[in-house]
Amino acid sequence: MTRLLPLLLLAILAAPAQTRVWLDADTANEIDDLYALTRALTAPGLDIAGLSSAQWKASPIAEGNTLEASQLLNEALLGLLGKTSIPAHRGSLVPVYWWGRDRAAYSGAAYHLMLEARKAAPDRKLTVVALGALTNVATALMMDPSIAARMRLFWLGAEVREGVWNKSEFNCLNDIHALNEALNARDLDISVMPANVAAQLTFDYADAAPRLRAAGRLGEFLLSRWNGHAPGAASWIMWDLAAVEWLLNPALVESKLMPAPPENTPRQVRVATSIDAARMRANFWEALARIAR
Repeated sequence: MTRLLPLLLLAILAAPAQTRVWLDADTANEIDDLYALTRALTAPGLDIAGLSSAQWKASPIAEGNTLEASQLLNEALLGLLGKTSIPAHRGSLVPVYWWGRDRAAYSGAAYHLMLEARKAAPDRKLTVVALGALTNVATALMMDPSIAARMRLFWLGAEVREGVWNKSEFNCLNDIHALNEALNARDLDISVMPANVAAQLTFDYADAAPRLRAAGRLGEFLLSRWNGHAPGAASWIMWDLAAVEWLLNPALVESKLMPAPPENTPRQVRVATSIDAARMRANFWEALARIAR
């Protein structure tokens, strides 16, 4: 046994460090969130610290408690993947408040995100992948601004064309004040996957349906989400999957540093300008096939 200890220690030291990740999603809003979360939750290089639900109450199709709908889907997905040990935190039901001394939209998700970020070392930042409104992320920053230096944010949202920002986009409008809080946090490392760039990543139903049916209960769950949300849709844009794939495979994304919008704190933000949609699509199906084995 004593002879094995040095070998064991070498194996541990040689093992690649995993990226500590927090996932935040408005999962019940569309189809693509579940596909993106499936990819992230099963990626071997990620250590998932938490999965939180985000509100989307400003949507014209919003009905009832949008937060709870997302929370239920998050928990169902964790159950199907056998990953119920990952904390599933509820976010705020409402956006960040636009006026008042205390504008934070307090929630369990924001509190635990703050605690998780505090534990991160400045050279090993907590990676936050936000696929909807930035309510929970902004609230965590409001509660403790110092965590900005211990986080890096991958966010799907806005439209950016030739360096010009357009905030009249779904994820922006569901909490524009939260977005501004994040952009104004000078120490926060931000990578933005604009909606107009992510739009290149589409799935065709005729191709996807048989692949999903072959992937067991998980595949049927993902297919039922498509059938239930957009019955008859021949294709769908997998916006959120593009943001997750950027984290997993940076080589599939071309990006550049750009100035933040002029109304925000002067600073640089990394913005995706193009993606290898075909490879991203193939990566998802390869990953799903591995899970289904």
